[in-house]
Amino acid sequence: MNLKLRLLLLLVIVSLGAQAQTVYMKPHLGLRLGLNVARSTYSPNFIYNLKAQSHPNLGVFYRMRTKKWAFQPEVQLSVRGGTFKSETAVIRNNFNYASFVPVVGYIITEGLTFEVAPEFSYALSTLKSVVPLRKNEFSLGSGLRFDFMDMGEDFSLNVRYIHGFTNLSTSKTETLSNKTLQVSVIYNLYKKK
Repeated sequence: MNLKLRLLLLLVIVSLGAQAQTVYMKPHLGLRLGLNVARSTYSPNFIYNLKAQSHPNLGVFYRMRTKKWAFQPEVQLSVRGGTFKSETAVIRNNFNYASFVPVVGYIITEGLTFEVAPEFSYALSTLKSVVPLRKNEFSLGSGLRFDFMDMGEDFSLNVRYIHGFTNLSTSKTETLSNKTLQVSVIYNLYKKK
């Protein structure tokens, strides 16, 4: 190969790479669908075995980013809560939440983002459990987002641990809170020319 052909090939590869990189930098909408593995903590607990439950999560977001930071406000629908089992009863805490999640991400390397995600949630249905419950919950999530490159550039994978800080119980002597592991597949709606 002569030098001119090599330089032309190098220029084409660099320009295609630069064009692919700019797609990630542009603000865009996205959809998320995944699974929550959730459990509740309850205190004082003398009679219940606390078990995890699996439930779906669904959301939409708008992602903006710079070279090293991403801001991604999300709206999510999810089910949280665990199962309480005693010798005489099984109580499934299926808490249906709508959540606003203003995610802040630090881009470790292109395609890998560390995220911190405060969640402001509101119960869409009446919560039933072993204690009377409040409808608002504040949680904090942290995790990683992996953006697939090249052929799978429209898809990402997100893993978050969400720790509930709100005592959902309205009783002064009991506490109940949620802990959730969330795994989601993301479809990025990049605007392509």
